[in-house]
Amino acid sequence: MFLRSIGSALSISAFTFACYLAVMPKAVAITYGQSDCADNTGCLHPNTVSLSGFREPGAGEQASLISSIRCSGSLLSVDESRFVILTAGHCASAYLAGLQDGSLVDVGVSFDPAITRDLPTISPTVWSASQYILHGQPVLNSSYGKQGAQASNIQFDYAVVVFDLPAIARVTEGGTLVDVDSIAPVLLPPQDYLVGKVSAKQPLYITAVGYGTGEAHNKPGDGGNAGGAVNATDTLGVRWYTDLTRAFSFMGPERNLLLGSQNPARGDEGTCGGDSGGPLFHNDNETEIQIGITSSGDAVCRATSIIARTDSARAVDFLGCVMSVGASTPEILSCGCTEVNSQGECEVTVGLQ
Repeated sequence: MFLRSIGSALSISAFTFACYLAVMPKAVAITYGQSDCADNTGCLHPNTVSLSGFREPGAGEQASLISSIRCSGSLLSVDESRFVILTAGHCASAYLAGLQDGSLVDVGVSFDPAITRDLPTISPTVWSASQYILHGQPVLNSSYGKQGAQASNIQFDYAVVVFDLPAIARVTEGGTLVDVDSIAPVLLPPQDYLVGKVSAKQPLYITAVGYGTGEAHNKPGDGGNAGGAVNATDTLGVRWYTDLTRAFSFMGPERNLLLGSQNPARGDEGTCGGDSGGPLFHNDNETEIQIGITSSGDAVCRATSIIARTDSARAVDFLGCVMSVGASTPEILSCGCTEVNSQGECEVTVGLQ
């Protein structure tokens, strides 16, 4: 998640928002949350993933590819030919910009609950040689960043990454091979699902899930950020979750954003750097529905978070296009765009507006 104070961000463009993500220092994970796979009892959200852009190694670096821009995401759909990951628009915009200018050479995804440096050398041709499946194609929705796209108020912040695969896609998880098509995709809400469910007097409790690129601890076993220094480890990302995030108001010209509280003084939890693109779930009669995507928040991850709604009209149109029954990869690509301009927005307006 891109982090800076709300007041200082108002003049920053969407492209600066995306590019800063690429160079920001090691960030921290979900605040005041807990491991998604605690006590070896199984993972609660196996459909939440780690995304990364990959660059060529620099002088003195040994790996064949280096993980660079890291975000989170969720499994949106899977069939015998491909699977699709849902993530934040600013993540996809940064990936597309990097692929265009050559600073990135690939985009990958991992379902592993913990991404570490203790891996075989990453190979762009052997998918099972690391925790990442490579060769992802980001698709940015054509409305991203438009209509007042300040960094603190990013508009229509959702996108997908498409991975074409053989009949059974397999990735490593804890040293074992796992079939992607054995993981249940997330469930999306109908349009305006949140209308009438969110208000200052009636905040909606939601579960945030995501990966950080490092950790900061208040105490042993706690994933929280106390505002102190990051305890840098060799961990590149751990899947954390929090179910005490409260969404309490709508934002944006089309009310397409949610404002959430992560104020520890109120007992709230929230998201932080590296959680961008991760899902936020509402439990509806024991069924988790992904009502939003982690977008942005305050600089120290202790006050508010900004969430892109998946039930807004434009999100429903874009994601409906992506998930059309029988859609081929070229048809999915036509739902948005695969090139961005200097503002990080769609270079050529195609597909849905």
